[in-house]
Amino acid sequence: MSADKYSGIIEAILFYEGEVVPTDRLMKVTGLSEENIRDIIDELNESYKQDHHGIIIEEIAEGFTFKIKKDIYADIKEYYNIRGQSKLSQSLLTVLSIIAYKQPITKAEVEEIRGVSADNHIRTLLEKNFIEIKGRKEALGRPLLYGTTTEFLKHFNLKSIKDLPQIDELKEAEFSEE
Repeated sequence: MSADKYSGIIEAILFYEGEVVPTDRLMKVTGLSEENIRDIIDELNESYKQDHHGIIIEEIAEGFTFKIKKDIYADIKEYYNIRGQSKLSQSLLTVLSIIAYKQPITKAEVEEIRGVSADNHIRTLLEKNFIEIKGRKEALGRPLLYGTTTEFLKHFNLKSIKDLPQIDELKEAEFSEE
């Protein structure tokens, strides 16, 4: 098969699935290596950079998906009643951050770090599908362990959990002179 045919297959898969398509699924369907898939997606994105295209392919959550170009998004947002990402309260972000950096982690461990109850926050984050139950801790009472989801990665535009900023990077930015 030619590269053009593979380009078409990859576009069709991303269009049909409509969500983030894991790289390994693209590899399985096309029979191509991850490197070849990335090369084809890079070529597609180069062609999408032209003004007459309204989409790009973005890598998110260890896969790929179509996204509307930022400069076009504002033009169609109102017409299609597209809502922006819902805002999370500071306390929800705090709990989510603790879980993201310390996962897998129990509710009691989150509360110990935070100093206050996290019941409602964990319930809300579960409802928003930003966290999920990852198992049970081998400890007295076998408490539930929580970790982040693919939805969390998509919401924050992360390829993987490894893309979270390092704690020392955050501290440097917080205390640097402007």
